[in-house]
Parts: sequence; structure tokens; C-alpha cells
Amino acid sequence: MNEIIFEIVKLVVMVAALVIARYLVPFVKNKIGASKLELIAQWAKYAVLKAQQVLWSESGEDKKAYVTEFLKKLLIEKNISISDEQLDILIEAAVKQMKIAENSGITIEATDAVPADDKGTAE
Repeated sequence: MNEIIFEIVKLVVMVAALVIARYLVPFVKNKIGASKLELIAQWAKYAVLKAQQVLWSESGEDKKAYVTEFLKKLLIEKNISISDEQLDILIEAAVKQMKIAENSGITIEATDAVPADDKGTAE
């Protein structure tokens, strides 16, 4: 009876090891990769904001060169490898995000007075 229980436990442990090796390890690797990508995207956003503030009189190409150089140094320090195309996409996304944030504060004011009826609403 003890041998049967031992074999069952041994089989369960082997199946668990198989499941961990097959599904959990790749899942963790993907999560780590996703967290690195999120980190790079966050740094791209900060670098774009800094370039916008510090290099406000420079052209867009000079700002992009500054951001690209900064991010490449950061990636080397963090031992993260991504392609130039991926880096370019992250920078462009950060610029777009910055422009959306800038434009979200725009208020539109009416130039012509609109008469109101007795209820306080426009006619």
C-alpha cells in the first residue's frame, strides 16, 4: 500500500514539474519582458518631456536625437536589448502621448455673446 501511495505522489510531482516547466516559466519570462518594456516606455516618456522643456528652442530632430542617445545609454546600463525600430516606436508614442496631454487642457471660449432666455439657457 505504501508503494502505491509513493508512486502516486511521485507521478503528481512529475506532472507538477512538467506543468511548471511548460507554462509557468514562459509566463514569468513574458512578465519580466513586459515589465522591461514598460520601464523603457516610462523612461521614453520622461526623456521626451525633458527634451521638450530643456531643448525648447531646438528642432524636433535634435530633440529626438537627444532622447534616442539618452535611452540607448540607459538600455546599455540596464543590459536591455531592443531594436532601433522598437526604440523609435516608443519615442514616437511618448511624443504623441505628450501632445495629447498638452491638448487636453485647451478650453474653447465663445467669441459672440449668446442671449439667454428666462431659464438661463441659450435660445
